[in-house]
Amino acid sequence: MQRALRGVIIDRLTAYHRGNLWKEEDLAGKIRNRIIGALFRQKSVLEVIETRTGKTSELRSQISTRRVDRLVEIACYRFHAALQSHPIKDILDGRITRWYLFSRLEKTKLQNYDLHISPDLVWFSGFTCHVLRFAVQDVARLGEDKRLENFAMVEWARNQIGLPANPERYMVENLYWNGGKWKIWKEKCTHRHVEDAIQMIYSDMKAMRELHYKLGLSCDLSQIPLAKNKLTCRNCGHRDTCPGGENLYFAKLEQSALEMSKASGKFR
Repeated sequence: MQRALRGVIIDRLTAYHRGNLWKEEDLAGKIRNRIIGALFRQKSVLEVIETRTGKTSELRSQISTRRVDRLVEIACYRFHAALQSHPIKDILDGRITRWYLFSRLEKTKLQNYDLHISPDLVWFSGFTCHVLRFAVQDVARLGEDKRLENFAMVEWARNQIGLPANPERYMVENLYWNGGKWKIWKEKCTHRHVEDAIQMIYSDMKAMRELHYKLGLSCDLSQIPLAKNKLTCRNCGHRDTCPGGENLYFAKLEQSALEMSKASGKFR
């Protein structure tokens, strides 16, 4: 639902930017189509999880018509609330005049890596350039990794024609749903923030290369680091496609069993 909601919010801003008519009566249908499309694409992932775990995935219960109807209802409510929040309301009311939408599929070259670090929305207020992502659902207090992930948007922006090269001209923001309302997380960027974000990316890519080497062609689950607690899983954007399955406790048990099996095989 979160991705469907984000997509429809961007559709609304795109229609306004192009001067196209937005039909409010089509809102529920637009959201429903996006949710059903996402569930359809998720089926192949469910089959992999179910094959590995040997049981029916809990995610299948989300495909019921009643479940989809409820998600559409919730998304419509949040959509209308989003239109009353900053900066969307200021854009639609004409108070913000210099603004741009971007796709997260845009690539930014960083040495040999192609990164997807672009924002959803960029606008100017005076000397300050704002870069924002619709997080849709997030926590009020970001961890250090999430903060640096957001500051990576500035590295993308500095490479765009017409946007400032100086990191200290940027305000980095997230619009997210938490506690029954839309909230804004924002923090002014510095040179150090961008440097730390780039170093985190290099560190992550190094770890991913090492992990890929360890996994081999079999994608051995025993080599994949799992989250330390369920709270991490709750806010993870990859929880629906996690190779560890849906239950962190059972995934750790399975991982331990695989590790012991591998260890015992070495001593035979």
